[in-house]
Amino acid sequence: MRAPEIGFGLFILSAPTPFDRAEARDLKRDAAAIIARRFPDAAELYARRGWTLPASIGRVYDSRRAEEALGFRCRTGFVEVLDALRDGTALPFAHDPTYLSPKEAGLEIPAFRL
Repeated sequence: MRAPEIGFGLFILSAPTPFDRAEARDLKRDAAAIIARRFPDAAELYARRGWTLPASIGRVYDSRRAEEALGFRCRTGFVEVLDALRDGTALPFAHDPTYLSPKEAGLEIPAFRL
């Protein structure tokens, strides 16, 4: 086995976050206000599509470690979505307005436990 020699790492692969760690509590309490402060036109851009900004964001994933160690960076993030909405170009992802996350659907997802 070469694992001890090679080592290992745990990585979060997600779009780069536009938020700072210091905003975590405020994102949980009033995400729309934090988003509006950073992106003043976001609510209007969303409204044009019939969308609303989230009232609360409970988790923000930081993918910097994957970028630094692996050179991996998602091509699409929140900024790119807003840019597409501003420009009237196609969204940089496939949007399914009927999708409900398992949590929103009331399903329990088993946690990985060691």
